[in-house]
Amino acid sequence: MTGKLVSRRRFLKQAGATTALLGLSEAMIPELARALQGLASGKPPVIWIQGQSCTGCSVSFLNANYPSVTELVLDKLSVRFHPNVMGGTGDAATGAIEATVKEKKGQYVLVVEGPIPTKEPDFCTFGLEKATKPFNGYQRRKDKPIYEWMKELVPDAAAVIANGNCASFGGIPMANASVTGATPVSKIVAEIDSKKPVINVGGCPSHPDWFIGTVLEALLFLGGKKSALNLDDNLRSKTFFGKLIHENCERRASFDAGLFLEDWNSQNPDMNLCMFKMGCKGPVTYADCPTRRWNSAVNWCVGANAPCHGCAEPTFYENLAPLYEPLPDVHFAGISPAVDTLGWVAAAGTAVGIGGHYVYKQLGKKPESESEGGEK
Repeated sequence: MTGKLVSRRRFLKQAGATTALLGLSEAMIPELARALQGLASGKPPVIWIQGQSCTGCSVSFLNANYPSVTELVLDKLSVRFHPNVMGGTGDAATGAIEATVKEKKGQYVLVVEGPIPTKEPDFCTFGLEKATKPFNGYQRRKDKPIYEWMKELVPDAAAVIANGNCASFGGIPMANASVTGATPVSKIVAEIDSKKPVINVGGCPSHPDWFIGTVLEALLFLGGKKSALNLDDNLRSKTFFGKLIHENCERRASFDAGLFLEDWNSQNPDMNLCMFKMGCKGPVTYADCPTRRWNSAVNWCVGANAPCHGCAEPTFYENLAPLYEPLPDVHFAGISPAVDTLGWVAAAGTAVGIGGHYVYKQLGKKPESESEGGEK
């Protein structure tokens, strides 16, 4: 496909617009421009495969604003394989994967959507394995499990991006992992090549900006423009997963004032009461949903009168369920003397910006700073 000629001024303007939309630092505009310029000529190849997924992250990606999916798929990146958007089928489709591995060894980015089943490999397959010995005169070809694809594709990939909570941490499929052995992508990659760079993109589904921005940051790193990836302990980009949702929630004032929604029927959700007691997981979830918002920045879960379900966190879904029940005995460090009964709650992180009003008004316990001052 022949690329479109774009003036340098317009090109830099596009890079700046992309940087602003994704919430990246303005200092990254020159680097991003160079990366996009490299994309226009080099078109880094992308192989996108799906494990135990509902395809929700692909659908979310198709709702990208800028760059648009058309630009990304046709102009910016060379998407060699994606089961939902490519035109080819059958051997012609999987042949594109084999050709990419052969021609672009060490250059392609592997994107994986959904966890990898290990107990029941045949639970998730696509394409066919190579023919084995003839049976009654016919060549026998078996369905190829995604685990076999991973063993084939990971070693020669420049990097692996786990897109969505299911791929990153197991998500909903891992809540019943005893059946399929659903395993996060990072663990599978570590088994195959422990030195291979892996980046997680949380969310169920992932926000299109989170995924695109992570891809761009990865390309800057792979192109030598960044010395290191700015990732948190869960291998997520701190650009998008660096702050608690609770810090920027539009109902934070209600939380601080001890004003909580307690009954969906007797109280009006539009009163902007805090939904902590209705199961909101914002106090333990790191994502920029309140400021980035969804659907062209129109709205987000809490803005639509629904509690945050914590879908960007490694603990979603199994350890954050039931979704509409409050977190049990969460210990806000420095606020309550209560013991931290949940090992998956990072007390230090949870404490950031959270006041003691909930503990004081709802649990009858005063913050340590007050009780230690002699006021009983």
